[in-house]
Amino acid sequence: MPHTFLTDIVLLLAASIPIVVLLRRIQLPSVAGFVVAGALFGPHALSWIRSVEEVEALAEIGVALLLFTVGLEFSLPRLLLLKRALLVGGFGQVMLTLLVVGLGGVALGRDVSGSVLFAFLVVLSSTAVVLKTLTDERQVDTPHGQLAVAILLFQDLAIIPLLLFVPLLGGGGAGGLSEFGLAGAKAVVAVVVVLLAARYGFSRMAPVVVRAGGRELFTLFTVLVALGAAWLTESLDLPLALGAFIAGLVVSESEYNHQVVDEILPFRDVFSALFFVSIGMLFDASIVIEEPAETLSLFLAVATTKATVVFGVGFYLTRSRRTAMIVAAALFQVGEFAFVVASQARELGVLGGADEQRFLAVAVLSMVVTPVVMRLAWRRGEAGRPSGAGDGTGGASDDAPRVLIAGYGLTGEHLARVLAATGVEHRVLDTDPHRVKRERAAGVPIVLADASRADALAQAGIAGAKVFVVAINDAGATRRAVALARQLSPSVQVIVRTRFLADTEELLRLGANQVVPEEFETSVEIFGRVLRELHVPRGTIAVQTELVRREGYQLLRGPVAEERHLAVVGEILASTAVDTLFVGADCAGCGRSLGEMGFRVRTGATVLSVVRSGEEIHGPGADLVLEPGDLLVVRGEHRELDLARDLIAGTLDADAEDADR
Repeated sequence: MPHTFLTDIVLLLAASIPIVVLLRRIQLPSVAGFVVAGALFGPHALSWIRSVEEVEALAEIGVALLLFTVGLEFSLPRLLLLKRALLVGGFGQVMLTLLVVGLGGVALGRDVSGSVLFAFLVVLSSTAVVLKTLTDERQVDTPHGQLAVAILLFQDLAIIPLLLFVPLLGGGGAGGLSEFGLAGAKAVVAVVVVLLAARYGFSRMAPVVVRAGGRELFTLFTVLVALGAAWLTESLDLPLALGAFIAGLVVSESEYNHQVVDEILPFRDVFSALFFVSIGMLFDASIVIEEPAETLSLFLAVATTKATVVFGVGFYLTRSRRTAMIVAAALFQVGEFAFVVASQARELGVLGGADEQRFLAVAVLSMVVTPVVMRLAWRRGEAGRPSGAGDGTGGASDDAPRVLIAGYGLTGEHLARVLAATGVEHRVLDTDPHRVKRERAAGVPIVLADASRADALAQAGIAGAKVFVVAINDAGATRRAVALARQLSPSVQVIVRTRFLADTEELLRLGANQVVPEEFETSVEIFGRVLRELHVPRGTIAVQTELVRREGYQLLRGPVAEERHLAVVGEILASTAVDTLFVGADCAGCGRSLGEMGFRVRTGATVLSVVRSGEEIHGPGADLVLEPGDLLVVRGEHRELDLARDLIAGTLDADAEDADR
C-alpha cells in the first residue's frame, strides 16, 4: 500500500485523538496533545510522517483561519476600548523585551546582529496557544485575558517591522535600508487593500451569496475571504496572518458576523490542530538529550526575562499583582510567528546549525508547558489570600457606604448611576487606575482597589455596608470577593452577577445571597417580552418570572416536581395580591376622582390607601381626586391589577376590559 499524504493525515489524526484524550484526563489542554503527537511521530522521532511540507502548508491555513476568527472576536470598537492596553502594554512589552534580550546577548559576548536576531525570535508570544487556553478556560473576558490578548495583538502587528528588519541583520547596508523602505510601503498598501476589499467587497457580496445559495455557498465564501486576505499579504512578502486578522476585524462589523463565526469555527479547529502538530514536528529531542544543561538554561533565561517584563508592564497598567502574574504566565513562551522569523533568518544565512535547533527546542518546550503554567497561575491567584496593601487600595476611606460595588463595567456603571440619582450612598471598587482617575474626576465615588483582597474590602467599608454587589468579569476574583465579603461581614447582602448558570451553586455556597446569571436572565427577559406581546396579563408574567428565579432557574434547565411547582405558585400568588400604582403628571387619571374614572366598577380592584406627600390617606372614597405623585396601594386579582394600571395610564382597551370581565 503506497504511503501518501492522505496516509500521513490519517496517521496524525488517529494518533492525536488518544493522546489528547489522555492529556485532557490529567487536566492538560488539547494544544499540548497535538504538539506531543507531532513531536512523537515527526521526522525527529518515529518518522511516521513523511509529507512534512504538506502538513506545514495545511498548518498555514490553520494560522490564517485562527487569526481571522480572532479578528472577528475583536471588532474595531472593542479594539478602541483596548487601545491603552494595546498601545502601552503591547508597545512596552515589545520594546522592553527587545532591549533587555539584545543587551543581554551583547553582554554575554554575542555579536550585535546575533543578539538583535535572538531578541526578534523571543519577543513574540504564541497567540494560538494562549487564545486557545483562554477560550477553553472561559478567561478571555477577564481583566488578565483582555490584557493578554491586547499585548498579543500588538505582537502580531509587530511582526511586520521585525520581518522587514531581518534582512538588515545580514549586512544589507544602504540597499537593505532602501529595501526596508520599499517593504514598509508594501505593508501599508497591503493593509489598505485588505481593509477596502473586506469592507466593501464582503458587504456587497455577502447578501448576494446568502440569497443565491444555501449554507454551503456561504461557507465557501467565508473561507475565500479569510484565505484570500491571507494570500494577498503573503504575495507581498508579508505575514499571511496579518491579512487574515484584518479581514476578520472588518467582517466583524457586518451584520453577518455571527453567521461567519458559526461557519468558520469547524475549519479553524481542524486546521489549527494541524498547525500545533506541525509545531511539534519541528522539535528535535536529541538537542535536549545532548545538551540538557544548555537547553534548560536558555529556556529558563528566556521564560524568566519575558515573564519579568510582562509582569512589570501588567502591574503598571492594572496595579494588580494577581493580574500581572497571570498575564506573565500566559506570555512567557516563544510564539509561532517566531518560526516565521527564524525561517527568513535561515534563508538569509543569519541563523543556522546548533543555534537554530536550540531555539526550536526552547520554543516548542515553552509552548507545550504554557497551558500548564497558566493553570498553575490561575490556581495560585485563586488560592492566594494576601494581606496588607499592595494592589492599590489608595483612596478608600473608613466610612461605610450603604452599597459597595465591585467592578465599574457596564453593570457597575449603570447601578452607580441609578444609586446616585436616587440619593443612595455608594462606593465603587475598580482595578483600572486610569478608569478610576477619569471617573473620580467626573464625580463618581470610585476608589482604586481589588475587591478580591481582604484589606481592600475592609478599607472600603464592607463591614458597615448593607449591600455588596459583585460585577467583575473574572470568575476567580468573583469567587474570592464573595467569600471574603461573607467572612468580613456576615450580615451584608451579597448580590453577584455571573456570566454562566454553572457558577451559581458555588457562589451561593461561598456566601452570595443572590446570583444573577446573565445567560438565564436573558432567557427570562425574552420570555417576558414574548408574553407581553401576546397580551398575557402582567401578573401572570410576574408569577412565571418569580417562579423561575425562586426555583434557581430549574424550569429552564429541566423538569421540576409538580407538587413543588404548585406550592411555589401558590406562595407567589398569595404574595402578589397587592400592588402599587404611581400617578405621573401625564397620566390619564391625574385630576380625576376615583368615582369619575369608574375605578372599582371598571377594574374590580380596590384602592386600600393613597400615599401623598409622605402622608397616608387610608380607605379613600370615590370622591378622592388623584394628584401627580400619588402612590396608590391597590388590592385585587392579577388581571384586575393590570386593568387598574392601564386605567391610570389611559391605555385601558374597551375590548380587553370586556374580555377580562
